[in-house]
Amino acid sequence: MIRTRVEPKPLPKVKPEHMMGVFGDFDELIRFQIGICEASDDAFEKEKARFFRYLHDRVDAEQFGQMQEYQLADGKVRLDSDIVKYIDPTIWFESKLRSALQLGLDKRSPTDILDIGTGPAHFPVVAEFYGHKVLGTDLPYRATGKLERGHLYDALADIYKVRRMPMKVLPFEPLPPLEGRFGMVTAFLAAFNLDAERKPWSIDAWKFLLSDLRENVLTPDGEIFMSLADDKLTPEVWEYLSSRAAFFTDRSKYIHIVDLAQFD
Repeated sequence: MIRTRVEPKPLPKVKPEHMMGVFGDFDELIRFQIGICEASDDAFEKEKARFFRYLHDRVDAEQFGQMQEYQLADGKVRLDSDIVKYIDPTIWFESKLRSALQLGLDKRSPTDILDIGTGPAHFPVVAEFYGHKVLGTDLPYRATGKLERGHLYDALADIYKVRRMPMKVLPFEPLPPLEGRFGMVTAFLAAFNLDAERKPWSIDAWKFLLSDLRENVLTPDGEIFMSLADDKLTPEVWEYLSSRAAFFTDRSKYIHIVDLAQFD
């Protein structure tokens, strides 16, 4: 039985499968996952065991527990939101591990990756497990232009030791200067592609972003991998993007672009 770091309480917006990951003791959770994975003959489960051993060594379990106590305190946790589901260190890391393997990050030479909207910072940890260097971005706090201290995403990025910078992606505006070029740009559950009226970007807005990434951000052979959201896309934009992708899935709106010249 896994001990809980925080006494469980009802979280109406959080799915039951996340509850133990949200409230459980980090050290026991990860050791339990390692044991299950190592007992399996499945190749992916063996890889998960390898990753979770790395995660166990990378994370300060006491710091993680203090974050749980703060984020889940009465009066702090929002019962009308599901954001605390991202405290769960098991399901989300497994998902990003699958994405990393799909992208072949386990077989690539070390690559600089820009992760736009890094949020709870799970993907950068997995990419760094495979020897890559990741810079995450997140929305700047409106009052200061800096990352918002005390926000759950900020706390998780600190715990996971993920480098981030404040950055807002706006339609028809180039990205700010970055530190060098990147071999890959990623964005998981991208939320930047809405205009000021909360309407999905046009094809022209996407063309501008992709051109800016090609000309100013990516290396000549750079790639883009994004997971997008149905409610932030028009059918026309999705057809435009997916028809030029090396790989895409209609259901999950995953898109992998390796030839940006097609977007001229």
